[in-house]
Amino acid sequence: MKYSVLSAAITLLVSTSAYSSEYSIEEVTVTAQKRAESLQDVPIAITAFNQDMLKEAGIEGIDNVAQFTPGFSMTSYNKSSPQPYIRGIGTNTSGAGDDASVAMFIDDVYISRAGAYDSNLFDLERVEVLRGPQGTLYGKNVVGGALNITTRKPNTEEFEASIRVDAGNYDKRGLQAFMTGPLSETVAGKLSFSTAERDGFVENTVTGNDLRDEDTQSARAGLVWDASETLSVSWNWDASKVRESGAGRVFSGEPLPGLGGSFLTPSRNDRDKTDTNNDGYTDRDVWGTSLKIEWEQDYGTWTSVTAYRTSDYKFLDDLVPALDLVSGFNLNYFTNETEEEEKQFSQELRLASNGEGAFEWTVGLYYFKDDIDRTEYWDTRLVGSILSIGLTEGQVDATNETESKAVFGQLSYNLEDWRFTVGGRYTRETKDATLIGAGFEPVYLGMYADFNAKADESWSNFSGKFSIDYTGLENALIYLSVSEGFKSGAFNSIAGTKTAAETPLDPELATQIELGIKSQWFDDRLRVNAVLFDIDYEDLQVFHSVGLDVIVENAGEATSKGAELEVIALPVEGLELSASYSYLDASYDEFLSGGVDNSGNQLTRAPKNAYTLSSSYSMAIGNSGDLSFRLDYVNQGALYIAASNSDISKIDGYELYNARVAFLSADETWELALWGKNLSDEEYSIHSADLSDLGSMSTSDILGNPRTYGVTFTYNM
Repeated sequence: MKYSVLSAAITLLVSTSAYSSEYSIEEVTVTAQKRAESLQDVPIAITAFNQDMLKEAGIEGIDNVAQFTPGFSMTSYNKSSPQPYIRGIGTNTSGAGDDASVAMFIDDVYISRAGAYDSNLFDLERVEVLRGPQGTLYGKNVVGGALNITTRKPNTEEFEASIRVDAGNYDKRGLQAFMTGPLSETVAGKLSFSTAERDGFVENTVTGNDLRDEDTQSARAGLVWDASETLSVSWNWDASKVRESGAGRVFSGEPLPGLGGSFLTPSRNDRDKTDTNNDGYTDRDVWGTSLKIEWEQDYGTWTSVTAYRTSDYKFLDDLVPALDLVSGFNLNYFTNETEEEEKQFSQELRLASNGEGAFEWTVGLYYFKDDIDRTEYWDTRLVGSILSIGLTEGQVDATNETESKAVFGQLSYNLEDWRFTVGGRYTRETKDATLIGAGFEPVYLGMYADFNAKADESWSNFSGKFSIDYTGLENALIYLSVSEGFKSGAFNSIAGTKTAAETPLDPELATQIELGIKSQWFDDRLRVNAVLFDIDYEDLQVFHSVGLDVIVENAGEATSKGAELEVIALPVEGLELSASYSYLDASYDEFLSGGVDNSGNQLTRAPKNAYTLSSSYSMAIGNSGDLSFRLDYVNQGALYIAASNSDISKIDGYELYNARVAFLSADETWELALWGKNLSDEEYSIHSADLSDLGSMSTSDILGNPRTYGVTFTYNM
């Protein structure tokens, strides 16, 4: 049934008529290769969203971006620990000594910590998702892929302002405001602000409070100075604050053993209730600033990007929400409290050709320094009581200082219908880490004694790229590329012994072969982009559990193969149909851990099938304005959270239906939109913890959002 729907939709898309018309698919400009180019001219698998796409699809966070991007899946340990995975590769730990395998860049600035992502996407010009390793021009830990976010630039020509108000169920309230314009003949500026609040989706029966609420505030400011015809200076600043309750984990499955026997938790298997004395919380403060200088010369353009960012966050999670019905005592199987402070500085200097002639080239230098101070508390007192080993509470204080230096370059040669590209990046990275373990927590961390560990290590790597693309076919680009990715080594920041803390993990390495086509037909009214890929990974850095032991280690070798398809069609004026599909075959080739052989198992967070179907239609209502309709269908396949691929570690697939109806006034000064997400009220998980080692076939889950709906009013000046 599901596949027949997909087949019918794709058949409809490709059967559009071929007569000429005045309407066509909008061109999207991307900067994936550090220069402005049309999406269809870049020989890389990219999904891009401009302002209109983000608004019409209701994309408000990275999780929404993942739903519309083939090969991109998203889970979340909590609000401060998102876990993006592309083509089966990502990172499920956020210790001080490790890095994410899918990297985020905001206005050319690398964001080192997952907790430093701005959860509220607003005031953006474009979002680009680069799928697969991008080790040449990006380099810094882009072994799985990259999210390249570009914020809206100040308007240098005229004053512009807008205000947006949101209201919806669960008492949703939101406000976004934006203003920009010239401040002088050569200087323009902008200011923007966003606030979003919503009640929680999960009720805590113990405290009576709602969990998984929303309470965020964000702001951006920017200046552009056109100092001369050849010199431009841009300054950006952003800040965000989050003050929210806990993740609202819900308990599913069989009852856990309690004091004196097994007790039913009141809300066991109830998907919108939880039972815990700890509401939990997420507090996060992030800010950053960057300065970009562009200087055009006859031989090329110099670009300098200097940035400084900080992130401070803390959270408290009850990972196993359970309440003893007899005593009313909060069982405290496993709670985790974390505080982290991080500061980063980066500098990139590059020189790019002006695009004229047979050769196109980019060369550059990169420097990055990061300081992280992180404390984690782990409490498994009730488990210790059941096992008669006394109170079990542990604390780890970790610091990590990273210094990374790189030199990179890429050269393309254009020969009639052919383009040949070679590139490379040499990286030298050093980490200096400390870890202090205290307390008595043998159940998960194995800390039987206090210890104080200190270690440092350096790694170097050369990552290369070679690609050939051909444009001899009308309206089509065909390309074949081989690219490499590198993620530096790491230290285990929750190690239970001094030896484990001082033993570094090896770097992750990736080699990808990709064959793709980008094409537009019927007077640019049908776009078909498709790609086949095969990626070999070495020494994946994996956080997982074997029994009651938590392990961070290298997983040997893995392979990710698959196919991805993106289609957009305009069969008649005003109607747009689109579809995306990904097939992923990602598995561990070699992974032996703790006496358990996971070789041949599916990579975690790697659904075999996922697709999205969308349709939108716009029509004029006399001279009053335009009425538009949009419907999205998202189908996410099942995936595993654990490398063991045990049945209990499987997260079932899900289907989502989203819709939007909007009226835009004829002069485009105001718009009123009605919207709904997850209209079928699908119950699905975005994270799951296997609790079978505690004595029952049960899980602790974080659920996706239930049915939400509301109204948005936008006024433009």
